[in-house]
Amino acid sequence: MQNQNQTLLKLIDTITDLIFYRDLDGTFQACNQAYADYANKTISEIVGRKLHEVLKKDEADRYQELDRIVIESGEHHQADLWLQHPDGSKRCYDTMRTPLLDSQGKIIGVAGICRDITEKDRLRKLAMAEDYKYRAALEASPDPIVVYNMLGEVDYANPAFIKTFGWSLEECKGRKMDFVPDDNWTETLDMIDKVKRGESFNSIESQRFTKGGDKITVSISGAMYRDSDGNLQGSIITLRNTTIQKRLEKQLHQAQKMEAIGALAGGIAHDFNNLLTAIQGHISIIQMKTDIEPLLKKNFSGIEMIIVRGANLTKQLLGFARGGKYQLEVLDLNQAISDSLELFARTHKDLIITTNLAENLHRIEADHGQIDQVLLNLYVNAWQAMQVQEESPELTIETTNYEIKGQQNLQLAPGSYVKTSISDNGQGMDEETQTRIFEPFFSTKPRGEGTGLGLSSVYGIIKNHSGIVSVNSEKGTGSTFNIFLPAVKRSAKETEKVDQKIVTGHDTILLVDDETIVREVNQEILSELGYRVFAASNGRQALDIYQKKGTKIDLVILDMIMPEMNGAEVFTKLRELNPKVKVLLASGYSVDGQAAKIMALGCNGFIQKPFTLELLSNKINRIIQEESSS
Repeated sequence: MQNQNQTLLKLIDTITDLIFYRDLDGTFQACNQAYADYANKTISEIVGRKLHEVLKKDEADRYQELDRIVIESGEHHQADLWLQHPDGSKRCYDTMRTPLLDSQGKIIGVAGICRDITEKDRLRKLAMAEDYKYRAALEASPDPIVVYNMLGEVDYANPAFIKTFGWSLEECKGRKMDFVPDDNWTETLDMIDKVKRGESFNSIESQRFTKGGDKITVSISGAMYRDSDGNLQGSIITLRNTTIQKRLEKQLHQAQKMEAIGALAGGIAHDFNNLLTAIQGHISIIQMKTDIEPLLKKNFSGIEMIIVRGANLTKQLLGFARGGKYQLEVLDLNQAISDSLELFARTHKDLIITTNLAENLHRIEADHGQIDQVLLNLYVNAWQAMQVQEESPELTIETTNYEIKGQQNLQLAPGSYVKTSISDNGQGMDEETQTRIFEPFFSTKPRGEGTGLGLSSVYGIIKNHSGIVSVNSEKGTGSTFNIFLPAVKRSAKETEKVDQKIVTGHDTILLVDDETIVREVNQEILSELGYRVFAASNGRQALDIYQKKGTKIDLVILDMIMPEMNGAEVFTKLRELNPKVKVLLASGYSVDGQAAKIMALGCNGFIQKPFTLELLSNKINRIIQEESSS
């Protein structure tokens, strides 16, 4: 037995862990060589002595308290402790104390073993630091990130994922996320196959459901991740929410398309107005030169009515392209809606009309006639959409004050707006129709039953008033048109009154127009009115004539759109030659855009083609009279 004990003691001495046994009084009964080395004493100097005789007071006090806890509780006690060695170094030990029992089960002391875990602790802390760093990066990411294990179950979801999709980490962890729409499984299965093969993928567009049932567009990237030994552990998936980005991109694309179509429509309207001007001019010349028989007079009146209809069509086109705000005034939109509904309801008594007009609605600054045109076009459009249904047609109009904050809409700057919603319970529209509804000449009616200009003019007029119009609709559920117009506090402008009598004169006029048919007919008209006329086919020719005849020229009638040198450039050069030059701007476009800029520079007047003989003669007379009286 003694030999066995000696062998056991020698075996214990070979263990590098610190081993000791103290009785209830804290007296060492045994220890191994590693403990003696730690205490910087021999084993014989330790055994039989109390804690305070072997170790420093602060260490002895700490260990005595730990022994007391074990003795009183009768249970094991584990703790990580830093112990100072004789060379001054400190090392971390995993210490385990356990009560020692005699043959009757009575506690007679405390046995302990302390294992050096300094390096392990260092690696653990390093791993914790790395883990914290990567976790901090995941949690700071603005993009939703979810970590799956090899079974496809959620191990972790970052705060952005929770915020975007609505599920808490507790709801996600340990389960497979069932948030893939049925029509997005094809690309989703392809992504799953890639990560299973250890491949990564980037920016695959798909859609996912939120906890609330909303479907959002996401750009998904992902890859497998491995442990320190290179073993596959699962996948890390990023689901960037691109819903807002896609909406803004769609708005931008639609705005660019409508801008391009607008430029084309404006050009067509301009050229068409030039043709109407020439036709109107020739009719005016014939009427001025001859005594017309009653039958011919009736025919000419019919032609003039057709010209007016053509001019109205081009006016609608210009309304879409860059429609003129002819007469701005501060409007109460609620009153404008009430007035227009009163007129509309008289001829549409089958309609159920409901209004919800906000009190204290902000004012807008707009052309009253054009706003009436917008409202009536939308009423008629709604009424037509409800003609094929069996249920009672209902038209609802609502107004409210609306604030735009931040980048809510690509086409509207932050600020105060007046929102008008016009809703019907008609047949509704599919998505493709909605994307084209504001294009000129686009119509869902059979060929020959509509011009396709009503809604396009609505779009142009609202856009020209620094607002936007949009539509929300689904097949079978009706449509809602939403109009946003800036709220203003400016005063109204007065309307210019035009006399309907023909006025003649004897002054000298420089007529500048690149269209031969327009220039020749207007030159003849002006001559018939009594004026002396110089004609120029382009800007450079006009400037040459003015340099030679400037002192004799009383008025310049200037076309706005010309090749090489446009009306704005010619006007600027004329002002350099004579700061007091009188200019009447003529254009197939409305008084907006470039024309508005020229008018702001001091141009004396504007006349839109096609114009009547009465309007032209009065415009000329007013400007020349201003010259003579100044």
